[in-house]
Amino acid sequence: MHLRFTPLALTLALWGAPLLAAPVDIPAGPLAPALTRYAQQQGLHLSVDAALLAGKTTAGLHGEVAPRAGLQQLIQDAELDIVEDGHGNLSLRARPLVTLPVVNVTGIRPLAVVASAGAVTLPTVEVKANPESATGTVAGYVARKTGSASKSEQDVTETVQGVAIITRDQLQDQAAQSVSEATRYTAGVRPFDSALTDDDVVVRGFNLTGAGLYRDGMRYVHNGFMANLEMYGLERLEIIKGPASVTYGQSAPGGIVNAVSKRPHAQQQNEVQLTAGSHQLWQGAVDVGGQLSSDGSTLFRLTALAREANTQWEYLENNRLYVAPAISWQNERSKLTLLAQYQRDDSGFIAPYYLETKAGPAKSSLNVAGPGSGHHKESWSLTAEGEHQLQPGLTLRAKARYMDGENQRYEIRNRGLASDGRSINRLGMVRPDDEQSWSGDLHLESQFATGALQHTLTSGVDYYDSTLNLRIFSLNGKVAPLDLVQPAYSAPNWQDNYLTDHYIAQQQQTGLYLQDQIRLGNWLFSLGGRYDRVKTDTDYDARLTAKDAFKRSTFRRDDEAFTGRAGVVYQHASGLSPYASFSTSFQPVLSTTTAVDAYGAPFQPETGRQFEAGVRYAPAGLNALLTASYFDLTKRNVRTQSAENPRLEVQTGEIRSRGLELEAKGEVLPNFNLIANYAFIDAEVTRSNRPGEAGGSPAYVPKHNASVWGKYSWAGWEFGAGLRHVRDIPGDVRQANGQQPMDDNYTVVDALLAYQFKQWRAALNVSNLFDHEYRSQCSVQRGGQTFCTIGYGRDVRASVSYRW
Repeated sequence: MHLRFTPLALTLALWGAPLLAAPVDIPAGPLAPALTRYAQQQGLHLSVDAALLAGKTTAGLHGEVAPRAGLQQLIQDAELDIVEDGHGNLSLRARPLVTLPVVNVTGIRPLAVVASAGAVTLPTVEVKANPESATGTVAGYVARKTGSASKSEQDVTETVQGVAIITRDQLQDQAAQSVSEATRYTAGVRPFDSALTDDDVVVRGFNLTGAGLYRDGMRYVHNGFMANLEMYGLERLEIIKGPASVTYGQSAPGGIVNAVSKRPHAQQQNEVQLTAGSHQLWQGAVDVGGQLSSDGSTLFRLTALAREANTQWEYLENNRLYVAPAISWQNERSKLTLLAQYQRDDSGFIAPYYLETKAGPAKSSLNVAGPGSGHHKESWSLTAEGEHQLQPGLTLRAKARYMDGENQRYEIRNRGLASDGRSINRLGMVRPDDEQSWSGDLHLESQFATGALQHTLTSGVDYYDSTLNLRIFSLNGKVAPLDLVQPAYSAPNWQDNYLTDHYIAQQQQTGLYLQDQIRLGNWLFSLGGRYDRVKTDTDYDARLTAKDAFKRSTFRRDDEAFTGRAGVVYQHASGLSPYASFSTSFQPVLSTTTAVDAYGAPFQPETGRQFEAGVRYAPAGLNALLTASYFDLTKRNVRTQSAENPRLEVQTGEIRSRGLELEAKGEVLPNFNLIANYAFIDAEVTRSNRPGEAGGSPAYVPKHNASVWGKYSWAGWEFGAGLRHVRDIPGDVRQANGQQPMDDNYTVVDALLAYQFKQWRAALNVSNLFDHEYRSQCSVQRGGQTFCTIGYGRDVRASVSYRW
């Protein structure tokens, strides 16, 4: 028999293994992920050849058990034996026993196994212990590594800025289907309460829009309506809070959302899943992969999902087809990964509609757009990622993506209350959009020392090139008013239209960046600087009627900016890591109507500046992370109307957001995982020429946002419950009369009940368990009335999964 340890060997290394029996909860299923979870729960050093686990399963393990005894139970049917080196390090070997040579494992002392079956001569192979990576699977809710805060992988406690990571387990346990649903339990993040067609969220008081949405470290879309992120296709979702321009270039001051795609793994846990639920939801998903070559150098993965569903609003669908194949090749020093994706969606958005009319309240399920409306999207992308270790401590990384997307938009807008006091006037349009973009990044990571200082220096260049083509076709016929109380829908003639607006914007961004993380004992200093140049070319053709000639406006502009970040962390042996930082951002102004202000001067990029201080605590022996942070963030060069000519704009506006965030995540008790968050945000429009706006709050930014989620596992059962409370929520900016429209305060409950039996898992998720109704996105429409939408009601989802 020929046995060997490979570079892809499963290697688990967590310190502080408990000596006494401890509660564990390992479901039945494939042996490899079960061992991973067990080693992390028990804090074991365990190494094993990945090939030994292929095709093997376990009956699972529940209850209190000593570490080695539990390991023996997990592998009892796998024809494997435990080998211990006398220093707390364990490995597994196949039967019958053979003589193995000394194997050197980084972080684990050499071991030798002797038996009577004869010797097999094997080469010495170095296996580096690495229990977690910034792109890999994490057991539980706590991720220790991030690759989004900077372009090099680092421990979360080493970052000098707010970072929130939503793991695959959390996405699964909360049955999240969108960015909005995934971020409900994240401090400082406000998802929209009726978001379907885009992934916009508000972070620390500022809407991220399309410029803040990233996938695998590269900007995903220019237009936020072009494509949504599919949660089933992600390993994790990372949110960088506050200015991130030093790493990514132009971005909103609130930060970015970076989605990390599922990638091929040697120990792939395959899955087939069926889901049914509220609003005629039917969904099927599959996630399969593993080795394509016997030596494990070639891996593949295929993730796919198909969904048909309606929503709580009439004539609004939520359909999706998602297919994402991936393949990777690697050797000891190099790795190349290709990620492809195709996605097709039928969805839309809900225009504000809810109003207490003289005839009664508007129907809660009303859809202003009605039949035939919606967004019909189709997109595809191809991403290549490569890295090569030039020498120890010197690694070159490169990535590139091409994306092509289109969205056929059939929209009807609210144009204010009609004269009867119970109907709304409406305006219809057809808006075919398309976008093509290239993005790329090339950087060199160097690890070296200068005296007592240990450096991780990242230097590189990135590039983004996008062409956005937007058209607006107005309908020749009028759209009939819609009764809010007893709606009688009628579809307009969508084909009877004429082109009124045509907007083509080409934008190119090139950025040069340099970041150095410097360690001196327990101190870690982070310094970064970046220079960006952004070129924007815009052609805008417009006319009022079908008989008018088009009038073209052409804008050519070049923006440049230097942004930076400086911070410090002190990592105490107790697990406390206080930190402080200062960072800046920039975002060029995009407009379809003008590129100059009221005085004829070109608009300058909007800028952001943030001071942040906080402390993280990672208690020893506990898989948990606690964070408290304070931030003071200001956005400047905000456009506001000119005091001399309200039809023109100047850049004298300013918005300031200050706040406190408290976060806790982890397995705080045996088999009990907890997520708890609270954010207090004091956001204010400090400068504006619009009457009444200065001194008020920006829209969609709640002053108080708290949430708690807990899950207890016992004997294959999972019991989960969550509470979300949001209050003091502006729905719109303050008006000229001094009044500011406000959304309802609300508290909703979520729940989970699941059971795992061998390779099966059945789950029931319910969001807004008690179907609490609340008004959201309350904004002033034409005519001066304030209309709202009704937030997400009760949603039930039942799923069955089979894993192998």
